[in-house]
Amino acid sequence: MAQENRTVSQTVIKQIQDMIFDGRLQEGDKLPPERELAEKLGVGRPALREAMRSLELMGLVESRHGLGNYIINHVNSNYFMPLSLSFKLSQRSPQEILEMRCCLEAFTAQKAAERSTSLDIASLRELLRQMTAAETAPEKAALDKTIHFEIARISGNLLIYNTMENITQLLDSFIKQSVLAAYFEGDSVENIYKEHMEIADAIGRHDGKAAAAAMLGHLSRINLDLISE
Repeated sequence: MAQENRTVSQTVIKQIQDMIFDGRLQEGDKLPPERELAEKLGVGRPALREAMRSLELMGLVESRHGLGNYIINHVNSNYFMPLSLSFKLSQRSPQEILEMRCCLEAFTAQKAAERSTSLDIASLRELLRQMTAAETAPEKAALDKTIHFEIARISGNLLIYNTMENITQLLDSFIKQSVLAAYFEGDSVENIYKEHMEIADAIGRHDGKAAAAAMLGHLSRINLDLISE
């Protein structure tokens, strides 16, 4: 019976996903009550409950006490997880993450330059000012990450932004935090400031080719000592 419920619940999950894909369900929509939804989908309530639990873990459904189940959009933190786990279990080199990051962020910088507004450019320059003013290495490291995500936001591509979030989480798992702190001190941080300014200036000029080249140059100089063996 348990195996049968799992098989049926997988069918329910696909049905809900299909309804999202074709627009019948959208973020914020409330699903019908359990009995009604089970009848509509032609499944038993135990299988439906199992499917709802799985959809919650996927970040697609949220159960609100006393209110019912709602369609949500928390998938960005979950969709990359299977690939991340596969990468770890396969014992792949973190260099592969850096290579993917170079490709993705160079394109992101190009799109940010093409699509940026005056407000976007002002926001990016303010983050650069904050990074320059930061007093500790952890503060500088956090702002460095924020700057890269701001460029992704400016690119206007949600898939790029979400992919960057997950790639960053995976890369962070390889980084020695003590080495990272040292990297944002002395001469290294001065180079980072300079490279970020080159990227921001190109975005400010709406020069996509220069922005991509500056980002690629910046990322290609990442010190591999940051990566744990």
